[in-house]
Amino acid sequence: MKSDIRRALATDVEELVDLCLMVERQHEAYLPLRWGLRTDIRQRFLYWANANLNSPDWLFAVAVDNGQTVGAAVAAITPEIPIYAYERYAFIHDLAVAASHRRRGIATQLLTYCRQWATQTGVNQLRLLVADQNSPAAAAFVRFGFKTTCHEMIVPLP
Repeated sequence: MKSDIRRALATDVEELVDLCLMVERQHEAYLPLRWGLRTDIRQRFLYWANANLNSPDWLFAVAVDNGQTVGAAVAAITPEIPIYAYERYAFIHDLAVAASHRRRGIATQLLTYCRQWATQTGVNQLRLLVADQNSPAAAAFVRFGFKTTCHEMIVPLP
């Protein structure tokens, strides 16, 4: 299935946020210590997305099928610490596909769009995090060409 993948417009932000919140809530269920959400998360996400929608360092993308938003991606150009040979990289913060449209190649289309955007900005890396518990997503990212580079760990502090 080929969906229309494009930059989000202001009119897309609510649906984009709702799709991304689906992923955020999934992460919170995995480990609230790492991904605990604020009670007003939707309002904060809407405000933040609208404030950054047209920034050249941010990409808010949607997948649209028959007029319905069925996928979303949020990525940013991120500065690297100054010990590496490159200064910036692109980081995918959120990637979501509606349950009704999974396993149709939409995630791959969104990843391809993110890669094209990142390449056009002149960075040489596209990164993301995937929860250990989300093996279907991890497998899809490996098929796309992502390589595991580290294993994030967390310890609660008093």
